[in-house]
Amino acid sequence: MSAQPKVMLIDDDPTIIETLEYNLKRQGFPVVAFGKGSEALAKFDEIDPGLVIVDWMLPDIVGPEICKLIRARPSDVPILMLTGRAGPAEVARGLASGADDYLAKPFSVIEILARVQALLRRAAKELGGKSGGRIEVGSLVMDVEARLVYLGNEQIELSPKEFALLKVLMQNAGKTLSTETILNRVWGADFGGDIKTVAVHVRWLRQKLEEDPKRPILLETVQRSGYRLNVPKRQGEQAGEPAGQSSHKE
Repeated sequence: MSAQPKVMLIDDDPTIIETLEYNLKRQGFPVVAFGKGSEALAKFDEIDPGLVIVDWMLPDIVGPEICKLIRARPSDVPILMLTGRAGPAEVARGLASGADDYLAKPFSVIEILARVQALLRRAAKELGGKSGGRIEVGSLVMDVEARLVYLGNEQIELSPKEFALLKVLMQNAGKTLSTETILNRVWGADFGGDIKTVAVHVRWLRQKLEEDPKRPILLETVQRSGYRLNVPKRQGEQAGEPAGQSSHKE
């Protein structure tokens, strides 16, 4: 599985889509492309991208409005805006709408790939700065700054939203968190989507963490209450021991 985050590409120019998709995939990035902003927004939570590249001019929703709608979810995913509008006023409007960077057309493939890598490095540093360090829950280890997760000796590849969900669960290992609490902490209090998105992401986490996702031991559903992350057993220990074995190192 690729360790690179998923890129959501929103542009109605088939040539740009084809060029960027080809070159991003060569760098190991999974790419999901859309020709309309409405289509991309409808699939945003399902795709859970690690980076968004969006064109200013689209047939239905302009790029700045897409940025605002993404930020209102809320989401802090890095956003790179592409446009032929290179004037200072347009640049200011694009950045004010929530874009993290701005690239005027025409652009070179080398430049846009460099911008993508720079945005991802910046996002990783900001995530580490907000709650950096290392979280250990039994044999489950999270390096927040490096965005790496290990279960025993196995590295687990997670999407940005899966990573954020697991971080909240690990910080509260052994405690039952309600679905509403998880939704507020991971998606934000102003999230306007379906609360069932929590169950969907829990199911995806189980597929990556559990030996038998249909009979979860690590990530447990607490009936009519929410979810609890049990402590993964080390050799000679039992799963589900108290969370006193959890540590958060700065």
